[in-house]
Amino acid sequence: MPRWLRRSLLAVTIVIVVVVIIRLVLDPVATHYTRQALNDAEGIRGDFHSVHVTVFPPGYQIRRIKIVEHPRDDWKHPLFYAERVAVRVDWRALFHGRLAAGARLDEPKLVITTREKAPEKAGIPDVRAALGRVTPARVDRVEIRDGEVLYRDLTAPRTPEIWLHDIEMAMENLTTRPKLAGGRPVTVSGRAKLGRSGTVTLFVSANPFANKLAFEGEAAVKGWRVAELFDLIEPATDLQTPKGTLDLFAEFKAAAGAISGGVKPVLKNVEVRPTEDNLGNKLKAWIADEGLDLFSDRVPQRNAVATVVPIKGKLEDPDIQLWPTVLGVVRNSFVEGISSGFTHLPPKTADKPQGKIEQAKDALKKDEGPPKAQPTAQEQKQKQQKDEKQ
Repeated sequence: MPRWLRRSLLAVTIVIVVVVIIRLVLDPVATHYTRQALNDAEGIRGDFHSVHVTVFPPGYQIRRIKIVEHPRDDWKHPLFYAERVAVRVDWRALFHGRLAAGARLDEPKLVITTREKAPEKAGIPDVRAALGRVTPARVDRVEIRDGEVLYRDLTAPRTPEIWLHDIEMAMENLTTRPKLAGGRPVTVSGRAKLGRSGTVTLFVSANPFANKLAFEGEAAVKGWRVAELFDLIEPATDLQTPKGTLDLFAEFKAAAGAISGGVKPVLKNVEVRPTEDNLGNKLKAWIADEGLDLFSDRVPQRNAVATVVPIKGKLEDPDIQLWPTVLGVVRNSFVEGISSGFTHLPPKTADKPQGKIEQAKDALKKDEGPPKAQPTAQEQKQKQQKDEKQ
């Protein structure tokens, strides 16, 4: 056998042996450090089924990861679970001194539980400054497949829940330096199911490095049966909404320290029991977020079922951060849409039966609000008896 061939075979054998050794060592080492990082984190503990590291192409994968709140350590009800989290690294970018990666989360489940009333203002980390301290990196795309988020409020009667599931979401062009973004914004898009009947869609575009917050987007809820709002509505109002659906559409834009947009709630064939107090205000008082007051709701006698709630405000606080603000706008759009949609429900009942023309005339009057409900025969009889007694 020629000497050059023997040397080539020897070199190939050495490379194979080294790769095998590295391959055998990488997973146990990665497993050790992953477990250490999860268990050393403040307030949480974690566990997983396995960790797998690849060399060509570079990648990291963790299966069946579970994170619980510590010291509760309730492993049957974790805060977060994912069937698989995979990260892949672009090896070509490494040769240019940059870290570029992509990630995918399969079947992640996140549980958010409120056990006590939160303070009115909570500290928000300076995300932009934090990005400047880490290694220059770009995450091309983060995918969430078949995700689930459950919000549960243990401080309220009936412990109401809001359940998002079948989440399909993509986040693109996440970077730690402006020049790595290539002049393109960060985008977040997704869709999900709300409860047992609603469909949610979301799109947000943002510049995380702008001197003043710059983002825009839209969100929508369609076909959500209001009967699913029972646990939210009944404790605060002693009401039920057995029939009808809610659609909600929101658009928002922030630029140069100002935010604008609108939220339009559309309630279809909703039935509620009468009440003396304003249902919309009760709902808003129960679920509103005091930390971000951006909604204008000062139109007297406005019929919120068919009109738009304006979003209007200033974002001049130097401590305000991009993503908490975006989440706050989306959350408050949801809150305002629900509460404003129910503001004039149920409609007032007319003192006596009205014809169609009379109802239309009242509906067009500035201070009349929505058309009044017509009294039933039983209500007319009761009113007549009451008048006779007086």
